[in-house]
This record gives sequence, C-alpha cells and structure tokens, in this order.
Amino acid sequence: MFRKILSVLLVLSILLLGACGLSGDRYEGVIRYRYASKSEGTELLLPNTAYYDGFSQNDLDFRMQKKNADMDEYLSFAKEQVLDFSAEEMKLVDKLIRKMEKLLVKSGYTLPPLDEIVFVKTTMYEECDAGGYTHGTDIFLSEYCFDEVLHGEDRETRTGYLYVLKEMLWHELFHCLTRNNPDFKAKMYDLIHFTIADKDFELPPSVFEYHISNPDVEHHDSYATFTIDGKDTECFVDFVTTKHFEEEGDNFFDSSETALVPTDGTDIYYTPDDAENFNEVFGENTEYVVDPEECMADNFAFAMMYGTDGPEGDGYPNPEIIDGILQYLKGEE
Repeated sequence: MFRKILSVLLVLSILLLGACGLSGDRYEGVIRYRYASKSEGTELLLPNTAYYDGFSQNDLDFRMQKKNADMDEYLSFAKEQVLDFSAEEMKLVDKLIRKMEKLLVKSGYTLPPLDEIVFVKTTMYEECDAGGYTHGTDIFLSEYCFDEVLHGEDRETRTGYLYVLKEMLWHELFHCLTRNNPDFKAKMYDLIHFTIADKDFELPPSVFEYHISNPDVEHHDSYATFTIDGKDTECFVDFVTTKHFEEEGDNFFDSSETALVPTDGTDIYYTPDDAENFNEVFGENTEYVVDPEECMADNFAFAMMYGTDGPEGDGYPNPEIIDGILQYLKGEE
C-alpha cells in the first residue's frame, strides 16, 4: 500500500512540475534537462576533440561529400548545422519527457544516476542524416524529425515520426546512462555476452582505413567471443564501410558493415557472415548491431516503449535481453 501511495504522489509531483517546464527552461523532474540555444549548442559541439581526433579520412570524405576533405573544413561545416529550437518543438519534447517519466514511476523503474541532459537541435548533416546522437549527456536531435512530426503532410506521416522521436529519446537516453554509470553499462553489455575490458582496443590499419566514427560509441573497450573458422576468437566491434567515398550522394549508412576485430592486435577483421554465432551473441531483437552500445540502446528503447509485448505485440526473438533490462530497472538483477 505504501508503494502504491508513493507512486501516486510521485506522479502528481511530475505533473505539477511539468506545468512549470514547458518554456524550455531547466527542468528538475525525474529526468533533468534543458535546451541549448544555437550559440550554446555550437559551444557544446565543437570541444569534443577526443571524438574528432578519432576521425579517419573515410569519415571526413563521407561527411563533407568530397575526397581529401580536412578537419578544419568539417568543423566549420558542423558548427553551421546547429539550430535554435522553436517553442513548439520544446513543448513537444516536454510532453514526451513527461510521458517517459510517468511510465518510469507507474512501472516501478528506477534509472541509474544521470547528470542533466542538454538538448541541441541540428540539421544532422554533420552526421550524414542520422536521427540523433550524443556527446556526454548532450543529446542532439534532428530538425527533419521535428518537421515531420509537427508539419508532416498527413496524419499517418506525423504519427509515424512521433513514434520515431519517442524511440529516439529512449535510445539516446541509454547512451547518457552508460556514460554516467559503468556498472549499468557492464550489466547491460553482459546481456548480449560482451565484457568490458580495462582499456581501449586500438583499431588496426586495415580497419581504420574504412572506419566511421560514432559519437555514441566513445570507447572500443568491450569484447565478445565469436566462433570464426571453428575457433573461439575474442573480438571487439567497429563500424566501417565496405568502400571509400566515391561521389556526391554517397552516404556511409548505405555501405556500412560491422567489423569484428580480434583483440590480439592482428591486422585483420571479420564480418558477421564469418562468425557462426553472430546472432547468438547480439541477439535478434534489433538489426542495429554495429556495436554493443547501439544494440543495447535499441533493446532499452524497445523495453521502455513496448515492454515484454514487443513492437508488434508478439514478443521478441530474444526476450531474455528485455527481461534483463526490466529486472535491472526494478532492482531485481
């Protein structure tokens, strides 16, 4: 009875706070967040030197849509992509966050500790039209997604993109949570058979040549055992392309590949087809298996959006992953 009364009080508190949080100012609810202006968003984007230092030439060419692009060109281009939020867009995110918080309270879920989130809006051209991404606990959201939700040509389009935005918020929130909580990250990765190492693995030349940097993956510090040529091989994972940039219009998402890189430093990588147990390792709840971080962010979003029923109402190929997430959030792990 006490738990039920407490939950009701928490829901009422959230609703009352929500009435004060629609202006886009700092919000101090279950999920603390605020919005960045264009000028602040640019200041938040540009200092991420650890990320930019990891760029390959392949990165730069795809992002700048030209061969032999350089970092100065990219940084100048990237800062021009940051935008101001409209009042309508902030109100939309406020509403979605309120719903997320009510779900957490109603379900008895407790998130790991989380620093304040800062939302930044961009054209997303700097990340080749991704839907969203993160740096630290800054969440960058796509102008295009907002436009489709708020001004799409028909109700079906607007509803479809609203679900995309909802799922995206949970997905990007996961990245913020793993950065703030090493124990949470370790337990989530363990659900798909990945172990956190005590150091980052270095990309060998054959991988770095085709490497595409991912702002949501700050470290190559986890590995799993894949069965390759009948042998157990410990590998970490990287996001690569199958070809170099060739001409304007090439998008790295269209030629992407998951590279399985041996942890022993061998200058070689394998593809998912080379690993007999690839699907057993990552599970089959999502096709976004370019890294354990992205795979688990999708699983987390599914767990929060659809519970154990799954997106189609018929569960999941690997329900144990979803169960593990929900047990952790309930304090039952």
